[in-house]
Amino acid sequence: MKRRQNSSITAKRKVFRIRLIALLLLVVWNSLLANRLRTVRQITTKKVLDKQILSELQYFPLAFQNEHRETTWKAGAVICNYEDSWQSARTFGGARKHEGTDLMTIRNERGIYPIVSMTDGTLEQMGWLKLGGWRIGIRSASGTYYYYAHLESYAPDLEDGMAVHAGQLLGFAGDSGYGTEGTTGQFAVHLHVGIYIHHNTDKEEAINPYPYLKQLEQHRIYADYP
Repeated sequence: MKRRQNSSITAKRKVFRIRLIALLLLVVWNSLLANRLRTVRQITTKKVLDKQILSELQYFPLAFQNEHRETTWKAGAVICNYEDSWQSARTFGGARKHEGTDLMTIRNERGIYPIVSMTDGTLEQMGWLKLGGWRIGIRSASGTYYYYAHLESYAPDLEDGMAVHAGQLLGFAGDSGYGTEGTTGQFAVHLHVGIYIHHNTDKEEAINPYPYLKQLEQHRIYADYP
């Protein structure tokens, strides 16, 4: 009798273990499936976002010199250098991450390099920012916000709320910012480009402009430089 009871208890324990293992496997499987679905959604969202932004972008934001009209970027018609500095550390104004791409002009002279709108849109928030200096924003039809910072000066007759077309002159590259209104000379002349989207929240989210700028290198506006 006692032997039968022990056998029964052993059998019940085996069944319990099997059920516990099955439950744990189910939990792990559901977790893996959820992660997989999340990854697929993220990839799909990224593809949709890329398609939307690339459909809006038309021109590289710094105009090239007319004398280089027949040359390609790789052949030496370079007006700026830039790298992927997305989320690199910044310290002015407190510890923070870089939310854009800096186009460092070949000549470190403010007021030389024309800045043009990369897209059609509506002009927003033109004026001074402590970090961005003289800045300007363009809101596209999709709601994406294209941000241009550290300008030396603005093109004439621009004002908030006006329609802007792709390739339109916005101003000239400078070194404004990192201080009270009018501060210059805290860094080399360059154009900071930022792209901000609404992504499942009411708050704007910065995305990396670098890959989009690389796509625009051969889509240029030309101008005469001093």
